[in-house]
Amino acid sequence: MNYYIFDLDNTLYKLNENMKIVNTIDITLLNKLKTQGTIIMFSNATYHHCVYWSSILNIKEYFSSIISSDNLQHTKPNPLSYEKVIELYNIKETDNVYFFDDIPINLYSASKYNWNTYLINKENNMKKYIENKNEHIDNQCNIIQFDNINSCIESILNLNE
Repeated sequence: MNYYIFDLDNTLYKLNENMKIVNTIDITLLNKLKTQGTIIMFSNATYHHCVYWSSILNIKEYFSSIISSDNLQHTKPNPLSYEKVIELYNIKETDNVYFFDDIPINLYSASKYNWNTYLINKENNMKKYIENKNEHIDNQCNIIQFDNINSCIESILNLNE
């Protein structure tokens, strides 16, 4: 089974300095992912915030569920939050989990569960993160960086063809 787990803010959309949406996920790509597996929103934001923005972006219908900070007792990067997602969806070690976030430490925690991890943020350089936080990084962490969510998903879809 394939699971596509998305953070919301600065992953599925970005705002410019004038608070205008400048980059959003392509709905055609979400449609393709939906035919290949389960799509989940996993955010440290509140449920209300997630519903509001997914409605604005017209993407709410593509998500099987929204897992938000007010639904859990823990937030990313706490390992207990990832374990709750695994428990809620009965994710097995043999399942393919693709996790998209804009914050390296959240991805690092997810990589401990053998999730495929993707950093979506051209301003947030993974190399700088590793240099500054090298005590938290080990050789098992395999985070792939993309400037935007659409190019990331296209890459995954091309790999799975």
